[in-house]
Order: sequence, then C-alpha cells, then structure tokens
Amino acid sequence: MDPSRRKITKIARNAAHFVQSRAKDQGLGGSEYEVIHCIRKSPGISPDEIGRQLYLEKSAVAHLTASLEKKGFIRREVDPGDRRRRRIFPTEKAEALKNSRAALEAYYYGWLYQQTEPEKLAVFLEVLDTLYIRSKEARRDENRPLIRLLEEEMDGKE
Repeated sequence: MDPSRRKITKIARNAAHFVQSRAKDQGLGGSEYEVIHCIRKSPGISPDEIGRQLYLEKSAVAHLTASLEKKGFIRREVDPGDRRRRRIFPTEKAEALKNSRAALEAYYYGWLYQQTEPEKLAVFLEVLDTLYIRSKEARRDENRPLIRLLEEEMDGKE
C-alpha cells in the first residue's frame, strides 16, 4: 500500500535525531523539545491543553514544564479568568531555539540533497509540495475523510 516504504517518515526521523543531538547541547530532551514547540505555537496554553495535544499524562506535563521553567525556556502566569489555573508562555530563549531548530533542519536537508541532480531534485520537490498540501488539508479537516476511508476499508474486510 505504501510504495515509499515509509521512507519519508524515516528521513524525517533521521533529521529529528540530528536536530535532537544538537539540542542536547542545550540540555534538552526530546519530550522537552516537543513541549517547547507546542508552547511556542500557542502562547498562554494551559497544561491540560499541552497534554491533549501531545498525548501526555498530567504528571508528565507537570514534570516537563517544571524542568523547562527551571532551564529558562518557559514562564508560567496566573490565568486572569481563573486564579487557580496557570498559563504557559515561551521565553526569548525558547523563541531563539525555534530559529536554531529550523536552521539545523535546513542544514540537514541541504546536506541530504547535495548529491541529487538539480533536475531530479526539482521534480521531487514539486511532488513533495503536492503531498504536503494534501497532508495539510487533511489535517486541517482533522483527517475526517481519511478516517472515513479507513473505516470503510476495515468494514469491507470483515
């Protein structure tokens, strides 16, 4: 069913591993990196929402955010609407990490493409663009058409 044999996923994993190896220089683990990314995308996010978005238990979110606050990547503020709740914001240090992550990913992919003929690379990037747009549209629709199709196929096999 997948003629790529999940190579896109495997390449992305290798790129993430490269980026993560550099993040260790800043004392960050993989889960911490993902939490920072989540907070940067949604400043003022609640711990509960972080857990929902990253499929993490409440205790894991508490542990990770405490560690990130101690390292200076996030700050917590009392929610003005409910003084019992906390909202989490990225610090400048977290924002700077975004730029370094993007630069490291760009470096990795640039290295990866180096030995590819320009004509082949142009075709590949065009196809990749098409796949990315389709993927983004499906995600925007919460993958409903894809889930429906999967369920129909599963029903047909029974």
